[in-house]
Amino acid sequence: MRRRRDEAVLITDAAPSLDDEQRHRKRVYAVLMVVHLVGFTAAGLLAHFWLLALGIVVVTGALPWIAVVLANDRTSRRGEPRAKRGGGPEIEDRHHDQIDM
Repeated sequence: MRRRRDEAVLITDAAPSLDDEQRHRKRVYAVLMVVHLVGFTAAGLLAHFWLLALGIVVVTGALPWIAVVLANDRTSRRGEPRAKRGGGPEIEDRHHDQIDM
């Protein structure tokens, strides 16, 4: 009987590389910003239908903020808690006596 720690890690269990993850976040940001620009252009072209234009502006107005939040937030793996940011110090702070010669 194999113990849990002896099990091999499947490639599908591995986290995506940082480059792949950043590329994905850039792509999501670009798509959301294109949708935002297309929405504002459509609202400008449909200005004579002011209610429709206003609806488009309201829907696409928040996309830049959403795009920035999604682009700056690293994704967590399913089932794992997100790493806490701003936790304790990275390096343990111990007092060391200094000897002068």
